[in-house]
Amino acid sequence: MNELGKNETGRNESTINESAKNEQHVLLEVIWNDESIALEQCGFNTQGINIYRKNLLANAQRALSISFPTVFELLDSDISESLVYQFLRVSPPNLGDWTQWGEKFPHFLGTTEVGTDYPYLADCAVLDWHVHCALHGRDQTLISSTLQLLSEGQPEQLFIAFNHNVKVFKTAYPLTEIFQAHHHSDELQRKSAMSAAKKALSEKNIEQVVMIFRPEFQPQVTTLSASEGTFMFSLLSGQSLAQSLDALKYNNEFSFEQWLFIAIERNLINLIKEK
Repeated sequence: MNELGKNETGRNESTINESAKNEQHVLLEVIWNDESIALEQCGFNTQGINIYRKNLLANAQRALSISFPTVFELLDSDISESLVYQFLRVSPPNLGDWTQWGEKFPHFLGTTEVGTDYPYLADCAVLDWHVHCALHGRDQTLISSTLQLLSEGQPEQLFIAFNHNVKVFKTAYPLTEIFQAHHHSDELQRKSAMSAAKKALSEKNIEQVVMIFRPEFQPQVTTLSASEGTFMFSLLSGQSLAQSLDALKYNNEFSFEQWLFIAIERNLINLIKEK
């Protein structure tokens, strides 16, 4: 095919894709509009829209239950069709792939009545989403040849690039314990985690640094110490190795050598780079 033909094909495909998006947008607008006049103007009938709405709600609820399993287990029957309906209104599934839909769900939960009643839910949803993304993220492993820069380069010029499946965030709730209480493979461990979570929630005034990582195929969740959290946040913000170590120069509990060993074991690092 000549260049003209290729360009014409590209334009046609772009037009088709744009048309499909517009039709989807119109359909979603109509779904949330109960006025019969609006339906008639767009060529839809009430019965057909109700069927589509019912299927959309069922697919959305199923997708959310997969992406946010901890939240759904915590709320049980409180995840109502009404709640899913409300979320669909503010965040319609425009990507065409249910596995990629739901990023705004944690924030949405925080604005709802159930989120107010259970204030840790939004953070649990954040954790669930990061685990979900890590599960579907591309494989990424350490480029081991870059480790030699640690012995050859100057710490002021060295930066650590993490595996893109690694996420670290702070929370005021015992998220790791809540997560393990619902997902640990061992029943005794689940019961122990549940007891620890309830105790921590009753005490309040806690701060936890949670890390999600994927050593192989299955994402893992752990709690970092205050010093580990400080070091990780510094590196993730783009600070050099020297700057990140300086942030802990008065902390006798932190060992870079020990951290590096564990980081390699957990597949946290993608590469070491020099400025």
